[in-house]
Amino acid sequence: MKMSVKTLFVAAAVAFAATSCTQTGKENAEAAANNTEAAAENTGDAVSAEANNAANATENAVDKAAANTEAAAENAGTAIDNAGEKAGQKIEAGAEKAANATEAAANKADAKIDQAAAEAKAEVNKAAREE
Repeated sequence: MKMSVKTLFVAAAVAFAATSCTQTGKENAEAAANNTEAAAENTGDAVSAEANNAANATENAVDKAAANTEAAAENAGTAIDNAGEKAGQKIEAGAEKAANATEAAANKADAKIDQAAAEAKAEVNKAAREE
C-alpha cells in the first residue's frame, strides 16, 4: 500500500503540474491572442493612415496639375493674342507702306503725264507758229 500512496502522491503532483501548466498555457495563449488583436488593430490604423496620406497626396497632385494646366492655357492664350496683335500691326504697316508707294508712283506718273502734255502743247504751238 505504500506504493499506492506514493503513486497517488506522484499522480496528484503530475495532475497539479499539468493543470498548472495548462492554466499558464491558456493564460499565455489568451495574452498572445490579445496582443495579436491589438497588433492587427494598430496595423489597420497604420494602413488606414497611409491610405489617407496617399489619397491626400494624389488629390494635391491632381490639384497642382490642374492649376499648372490652367496657367499654361492662359499663357498660350496670351501668346496667341500677342502674336495676332503683332501680325495685325505688321499687316497694317505693310498696307500703309504699299499705299504710300502706290501714291508716290501715281504722283510720279501724273508729273510725267503733265510734262508730256506740256511738251506736246509746246510742239503744237511751235508747229502752229511756223506755219
